[in-house]
Amino acid sequence: MLKRNKLQIALAVSIVAFLLFGYILVKPDLPDLPPYLSTSADRDGTKAVFTLLKEQGAPVKTWKQPWRSLPSGGRHKLLVIQPYTLGAKEWEEIRTWVSGGNELVMLHDSPEEMDGFSLTKTGQVGTDAVAITDLTGQSGTGLSGQVASVYRLKETSGMKPLLKDERGIIAGRTEVGQGSITLLLVPEWMRNDRILEHSHFELIRPYLQTSLDTGGLWFDEYHHGLYEKPGMLAVYPGWLLAVLLQLTLGALLWLWMKGVRFGPVYTPRAWTVRRGDETLLAAAGWYERRELTREALAHQARYIRGLMRERWGVRLDATVTQALAAAKPHLSKGELEQLAAVMRSWQAAEEAASYSPKQFEKDSRMADGVIRRLERE
Repeated sequence: MLKRNKLQIALAVSIVAFLLFGYILVKPDLPDLPPYLSTSADRDGTKAVFTLLKEQGAPVKTWKQPWRSLPSGGRHKLLVIQPYTLGAKEWEEIRTWVSGGNELVMLHDSPEEMDGFSLTKTGQVGTDAVAITDLTGQSGTGLSGQVASVYRLKETSGMKPLLKDERGIIAGRTEVGQGSITLLLVPEWMRNDRILEHSHFELIRPYLQTSLDTGGLWFDEYHHGLYEKPGMLAVYPGWLLAVLLQLTLGALLWLWMKGVRFGPVYTPRAWTVRRGDETLLAAAGWYERRELTREALAHQARYIRGLMRERWGVRLDATVTQALAAAKPHLSKGELEQLAAVMRSWQAAEEAASYSPKQFEKDSRMADGVIRRLERE
């Protein structure tokens, strides 16, 4: 009896040990996503608000394309939370879009100077919750929040104050044509770990509300380094696509009835092996004889950026910071450091007075490891 119990105990201990070791060894690591992503459930993500709005039936979606492609027509709302960089041309595009009857809601703790908004620096970083006054009366009274930004909005003639604390105005709105731009200096209120603290949700909710006849509430992810290439057929009207589809089907049926076939059934091996290698060697020799090291490096950089766009949706003109932020969830620490070193070598080559073939060979060998990793993705 004792012997049988010992066997059962030993078996149970072995099973528990097996499960524990398996859990420790196989447990997947959570991806480290960039902050303020609407798809991120991390502490610094905004998935909580995005999911709540979606469950309430709001027409909420993500936007991963340049602002010049925003949907035309009025009654759209674009929510931009702590974007990486914004160019002057993009501001022109968004002001044109807003003036058509749309709304831009920008949450940024240190924005650049914007038309209609003037900033002043207080020199203090808020660490404790303070009383927040809703100047519009939409959120009630007795509200509080933590404001980390050192900036405040100046009260100007074209701006309507919305929220303020003891140090000044933290939110305002200005009219642009038939639309409006709302600026809030408290992007941290949208984070998963902050939205339920103090009165953050009550204060931010009025600027997220949409009606059923609204064109849509878009969470901007393009300025977080994510890019989604629109489909090739998206630029054509529906009636033209229907006609082209019918013509294509008619042509295929005609070819099938005639039994027409184009081209050979195989590719000659001599072309793929002998000529392919000779062409490659000839092109490489031409670059080497003329010492076109910068041009060769530029080709390699474009190829790597093209792979990153195909695999992870990183746009070709993304900065080094944006590209590394988008690649971080997909690469290990060592692979991410190797990618950063390669991208730094591109900048060093552009800034250097001369770029020797020996340095190009060193940089190219380092980039080969990145290319092999991306081609396996």
